[in-house]
Amino acid sequence: MIRKATEEEINKWDELVRSNPYGGHIYNSFEWNEFKKTVGWQPHYLIFEQAGYVMYFCIAEKSASFLGTIYYCAKGPGIFKDFKPDKASEARFKEFCKELKSYISIIDRKAILVKVEPEIHDSSCDMHQFGLHKSSSDLQFKATIFVDLRPSDEEILAGFKQKTRYNINLARRKGVEIKQLPMTDENVDLMFSMMSATQSRAGFFLRKKEYFAMYWKILADANMGQLLAAYHESDVLAGIFATSFGTKGYYKDGGSYPLKRNLMAPYLLQWEAMRWAKEQGATSYDLVAVPPKAHLDDPEHPQAGLYQFKRGFNDDVTEFVGCWDLPISETKYKIWKRQERKFLKLYTKMTKNLFW
Repeated sequence: MIRKATEEEINKWDELVRSNPYGGHIYNSFEWNEFKKTVGWQPHYLIFEQAGYVMYFCIAEKSASFLGTIYYCAKGPGIFKDFKPDKASEARFKEFCKELKSYISIIDRKAILVKVEPEIHDSSCDMHQFGLHKSSSDLQFKATIFVDLRPSDEEILAGFKQKTRYNINLARRKGVEIKQLPMTDENVDLMFSMMSATQSRAGFFLRKKEYFAMYWKILADANMGQLLAAYHESDVLAGIFATSFGTKGYYKDGGSYPLKRNLMAPYLLQWEAMRWAKEQGATSYDLVAVPPKAHLDDPEHPQAGLYQFKRGFNDDVTEFVGCWDLPISETKYKIWKRQERKFLKLYTKMTKNLFW
């Protein structure tokens, strides 16, 4: 069954999420979902129980105007340990989807669908068997690269490609210094300025500074996030906001100025972010966002440059199934599918922000 978490359980929510069989994800943490509340999402802290199996997860609710209500389980539910399905976990996930559909239909007559994106290897099982439909787009990047942080620093470095090790050492020799910065208003401005400089070169959509500032400060205050910046003499070259939750570290945000690129600061910056995550207890570091495996050799792919950079740390790409829809009302879902593109476009135009 699925039930609401008690107040006592919510008070120790992060501890419970980290106890999940898959180790939890920061997007299911209390801090992240309380942040999402400030931008229009209402979190629901829920517990799935089945024959001694317990899994803690969060779904967020948001109104899609007259169309109804959308629910979203970011990077979850985390049922599949080590991203691998087996008969037991598939049966459990099937029951989860059935129970979730029933639960949402009872608490919300306006519900359209729940978006789920379990971290499970792509093509490892047929997602349609769970009553799911592939979403029109993936909300999180479905392909990534992980770096194993369990070995010693020397062993981790030895696993990088030779050129990446060279660039890390080059940055050090040339005097690049990596500083861990507190998340003050001044440093929020600095980091957002570097992200804006990157956006002007790459052309991607960038949310408002206030959006980033809110969760940067929330996660930093909870010792779950750290701003790192690369300096050379009096110049700031690049910055990273890295996060850590349980045994998992994540590259969340990054930006750089177009100067002194010959110093290879981003390589040293990522390495120091990994070392920070390891100090927090992380045993893996998620580099986030590379092209899907079918497009790794496509130089025109939007993430082609990122892949060339990130593959130096590990060229083994992990690709997940991405985002899937669990319809709550078949009638409402059909209407949503017809109106989704128009609604999201209008929402962005009116709010200057993304719905998600």
